[in-house]
Amino acid sequence: MFKAITFDYWQTLYADTQQNWENRQAIRIENCHEYLTKQGYPCNKDDIAVGLDDAYEVSMTCWYEHKGVSVETCMRALAESLELSLNKAEIDSLIVCLGKAFMASPPVLIQHVKPVLAKLSEQYSLGIISDSALSPGKYARQLMERDDIYQYFSAFTFSDETEHTKPEVVQFISTLKQLNAKPEEAVHIGDIVRTDIVGAKNAEMKAIRFAGFNKSETDDILSDAVIDDYRQLEDTITQLSK
Repeated sequence: MFKAITFDYWQTLYADTQQNWENRQAIRIENCHEYLTKQGYPCNKDDIAVGLDDAYEVSMTCWYEHKGVSVETCMRALAESLELSLNKAEIDSLIVCLGKAFMASPPVLIQHVKPVLAKLSEQYSLGIISDSALSPGKYARQLMERDDIYQYFSAFTFSDETEHTKPEVVQFISTLKQLNAKPEEAVHIGDIVRTDIVGAKNAEMKAIRFAGFNKSETDDILSDAVIDDYRQLEDTITQLSK
């Protein structure tokens, strides 16, 4: 019998398109340029765009190597690219610039998620296990609050805060401890085999791959089940618990 369900965030609860990412990146550039010029630093938007690409590369390189990295570290890569010596307060302000861009051009809640979460939360403890890149977990929570789903969750594990990333087992086990559940009493839902599914299975949890948005995962022999519509989730969990 399951006691807990954990969810990935990106492309599992929330869908993000390339166009939306590009819009968000444009806002990041604008926000960072406005802040840095107000601080008296000579920089142009093209240089900031390159610096943000460098920061994103830091996060993606770590992600592919299964290493967590803080957004602060990524923003220090931006500062290095711009050849600026920024103090902690200034780095923190740049992180706020990223957060405001995230909220201005956010991913979109996937269809049918909200009513399914409401029903599942009546029976199971729910948690988030997410890799963050340049979108801080703090703002991911804010979007969940704005979309009225935050209250259904009692554990939040974001890689920028833990500096670990999926499929590291610690991400899953630490979340389950918050949910007061053992691995055999839990199931994880995510869209990527090498992070979500591998991590959950290594943690000795059940794993469901959500294929409703991310269609690129075609080599999957590990998932205990695959769904493409959230209206399938409750029955799928019931079947896996038998």
